[in-house]
Amino acid sequence: MRVLGIDTATRTGALALLDGAQVIWAEQALIRPGGSEKLPALLAEAMEAAAVSPEELELIAVGVGPGSYTGVRVGLAIAKGLAFGLKVPLVGVSTLQALAANIKTDTLVCPLVKSRKGEVYAGLYQWQGAQLVELAPPAIWGQEELASKLKAQGERIVFLGEELDEYYTYLAHYLKEQARFGQGKENLVDAAAVARLGLAEWEKNKENQLYTVLPLYLRRTEAEIRWAERGCPG
Repeated sequence: MRVLGIDTATRTGALALLDGAQVIWAEQALIRPGGSEKLPALLAEAMEAAAVSPEELELIAVGVGPGSYTGVRVGLAIAKGLAFGLKVPLVGVSTLQALAANIKTDTLVCPLVKSRKGEVYAGLYQWQGAQLVELAPPAIWGQEELASKLKAQGERIVFLGEELDEYYTYLAHYLKEQARFGQGKENLVDAAAVARLGLAEWEKNKENQLYTVLPLYLRRTEAEIRWAERGCPG
């Protein structure tokens, strides 16, 4: 099955094409700030390089966040437009789960995506055989609160994330030998992982999410807050 994977929730966007289990094209590009217009050109480049026409796509998988509100919306808009126009199913995938899939380990995996106000989006995952299991769903944490919670687990944890350097010093000091940290591209979302997770979800449920998939914001946007402050119904 030919699957297109897209994620734009973080600073570095990602796009990949899968043909069954084989990755036939994958690329990452800086899209923030103000670089989301690169995605259509990147998609055209992928199709040309892989010698695949859009009409040959059979499934589209898209990262739904958490991450940049604008970034998530851009990715969803592109994915929904393609799925609608090509009449192929669409599946949403957690950006944190896709990030956690970057590393195969027996230890806990904690992917981090920077939020605002000094907080992070984080989830907790672990490989159980060939399956990546979500132990704690995506949530917003202060780094002190997150570190305290993880220290109480008493297990080794691998942290992954594009902006990991902002949290490295504190986490390494607080968690000491419990903490390990991703290296290089392990800290970037891989759209091939998005595509694989989307394909697994599709094969499991055969549910086209074109009209139901929503961004995973975890917090109300500023527009929603202002709307509520004016006394408008939510």
